[in-house]
Amino acid sequence: MADAENDFQQLYKETLKKMDGLTDKQKRILQAALKLFSTQGFSETSSAQIADRAGVAVGSVYQRFHNKQALLVAVLAPLLNDVLPKAVDEFGNTAFSKSYDEVEPFVRAIVPDRLRFIDQNYAALKLLAGQVIVEDEGIISQLTEAFSSHISSNVIPNIKHLQKTGKMARFPERYVIQFLFSSVIGYFGKRILGIPVNIEDEIKYMTVFLTNGLTDHNAK
Repeated sequence: MADAENDFQQLYKETLKKMDGLTDKQKRILQAALKLFSTQGFSETSSAQIADRAGVAVGSVYQRFHNKQALLVAVLAPLLNDVLPKAVDEFGNTAFSKSYDEVEPFVRAIVPDRLRFIDQNYAALKLLAGQVIVEDEGIISQLTEAFSSHISSNVIPNIKHLQKTGKMARFPERYVIQFLFSSVIGYFGKRILGIPVNIEDEIKYMTVFLTNGLTDHNAK
């Protein structure tokens, strides 16, 4: 599920194609800047490198984007406004197109896909996380809105169904969501901190841990 449909770079490229108000040259600059900012870091990327990757003159980089910070804002705007919501929607529509009658398949609909999504899009996610940590309340608000919409329409109905049928322990819904996604975010944190990880082991043990913890063991 995470292999092709949610690839940030591809979704970003498709989004830029549909955007009015930008020349082809400016779209190439944004695409090049996203790639370079993600892979080698914002501070470590020069305008010359962006221009070279985009196939434009160095002076073209800042004709519309007046400085590197303004370029970063322009790079992140499509990511936040279109790419991320689309990736979240695609995951929700695919993973939760049906209801789950057992806790383990419900957990497996989330954990393997989201961990592989993090691995596939790690560079862009790290860039985005850096902006969240540094300053931008607007980014945090947009991320919260996309996440909340996805949770409300897809995850919560499954939690309610599993609890109603006696399969899932009756924790408050917000805590079930916290347990699930804090585990996934924890994996992302390991990647950022450079802690060695084996994704198959992470998937295996995280799935077992969450399934065991969320199952109603007192149900008859």
